[in-house]
Amino acid sequence: MPAVSRYVIIAVLVLLVAGCSSGAKTAPEIAGYVETYLQARPDVKRVAKKGTQGATVVTEGQDQDVFADLDAGLRGRLIRTGGAAYMQTPGEEVAPGKTWDKITEEHEPSHLFGIGVVTSQAMTLVNSHRVHALLAGRGRASGPASDGGLDRYTVTIDVQAALDELDLGAFLEVYDPLPLMQDTAHEYAMVRAGDRAAQERLRNQLLEEFGAQATYDLWLDGQGRPVRQRLTARAPTEVVFSHWGDTAVTAPPADQVRVLTR
Repeated sequence: MPAVSRYVIIAVLVLLVAGCSSGAKTAPEIAGYVETYLQARPDVKRVAKKGTQGATVVTEGQDQDVFADLDAGLRGRLIRTGGAAYMQTPGEEVAPGKTWDKITEEHEPSHLFGIGVVTSQAMTLVNSHRVHALLAGRGRASGPASDGGLDRYTVTIDVQAALDELDLGAFLEVYDPLPLMQDTAHEYAMVRAGDRAAQERLRNQLLEEFGAQATYDLWLDGQGRPVRQRLTARAPTEVVFSHWGDTAVTAPPADQVRVLTR
C-alpha cells in the first residue's frame, strides 16, 4: 500500500477515534448534566412519569404552568403568569361554566393547601434528575451510543454502594423536600441530626424503593440538549424535555376564571 494511502487511512482513523472520545463523559458529568443545562437554559417543557404519577411543567422566564396527576386522587394545575396565579382541579367547576380560580386575598391558606401540595410534588417529580444525580455520580459510565439519532449516555449504579456514601441530609432536600406526614418529617429530622438508627432505616427504605442495581440513561440531541432521562430501577422514573427556549405560558381564558371579591 502506498505511503500516502496508509497516511490517509491512519489520519481518518485518528479523527474517528477523536470524534468518539470527545463525546465521552464521566459518571459525575452525566449525572449532573441536566441540572447544569437547566441552570443556564430554564425555559423548557418537562413531562415526568413515575409509576401511576405524572407531572408536566412549562417554564417561560418567571412564568410557570404546573400540572400534576398523583396518587390518591391528587390532581391539580397552577399557572403563574403576568404577576397573577390561577388554580384548577381538572374536571371540576368552581362556578357555572368556570373551571379556574384566580388566587386572591380572599383565599384562606387552607384553600391553597391542596394546590400547594400538588404543585410541590409535581416539581419534585420533574426535578428527579437531582435525585438521580446523587445516586449516579459514583456509578460506571458508558457512551455515547447512537440511539435513534440521539446520543445516549448510561450510568450503571450499585445502589447499596451509592447509599452508603450519600450525604443523607442533602439527599432528602431533593428526594422529599416537603413531607406530607408529620411522622415522616420527624424521621427526616432525626436523619439530619445524625441518628444512626434513623439513617439506617432510610437507607433500607431507599434500597427497597430503588433495588440493588439501577441504570441512569440520558439522551442528548445534536445540540447537546437533554431530550430524555430515565432511571431504570424497581421504581422507574422518566422525564422528557422539549421546546427548549420556545415555551409559552398563558393565563386561562377570562370567561373561564372565577375571581372572588369581598
